[in-house]
Formats: sequence, C-alpha cells, structure tokens
Amino acid sequence: MAEIKISDEAFLSILRENGGLYAVTAKAIEGKFGISYSRQAVRQRALDHPEEVADIEDEAKDIAEEGLISLMKDEDKKIKLDAIKFYLGTKGKNRGYNTRTELTGADGGPVQITGMTIS
Repeated sequence: MAEIKISDEAFLSILRENGGLYAVTAKAIEGKFGISYSRQAVRQRALDHPEEVADIEDEAKDIAEEGLISLMKDEDKKIKLDAIKFYLGTKGKNRGYNTRTELTGADGGPVQITGMTIS
C-alpha cells in the first residue's frame, strides 16, 4: 500500500480551518485522507512551521475576541454583563478593573499575624 503524503500547504490549511487545535486537525486529516493521523503527529509537524502556527493562533484569537465583542453587544443583559465583566477583568486592568484582592494591615502597612506558630 502506498503511503499518502500530505503537502505542507494542505496540512497548514487544515490546521488553520480547525483553529490550530491538534486533536481536531488530526481527525480532519483522518476524515479527508482516510488515514490514521495522531494528535502528536499534528503537533510534531506544526513545530516545523512556527511562523505559520503563530499566525493561525493569532487568527483564532481574533475570532475569539470578535465573539466576545459580539456578546458584549447582546440584548440579553446577563450575557452582556458576563461578557463585559470578563473583558474588563482581562483587558481593563490598566483602568482599575481587577478581580484580585490585596490585603494590607492598618494604614496600608504589613499584615500582622499573632497567635500562630509556623514550623
């Protein structure tokens, strides 16, 4: 039986169609070419094309961000609020939106712990 060769162009096209996800790409290759192709094989081949993979990942992030922006405009107030909270919690930190809590002692000083023994 002859071994099927998948060109770099075809491989990268399928990887792009599947958002750079290795397992999904492996299944797509199996379906398209009727061969067994593992997630690990996709990963190994992707490592040979770092610039293309970086571009595919950037494109997937663009799509995700577009979806998030769309959710922020949704008419359902719960969906809209959740999307806005997520966006501001990740992208709005420079404007003071942060879910991190900081503990300080009196007047912003160090926290004093008494009555505990740490060994």
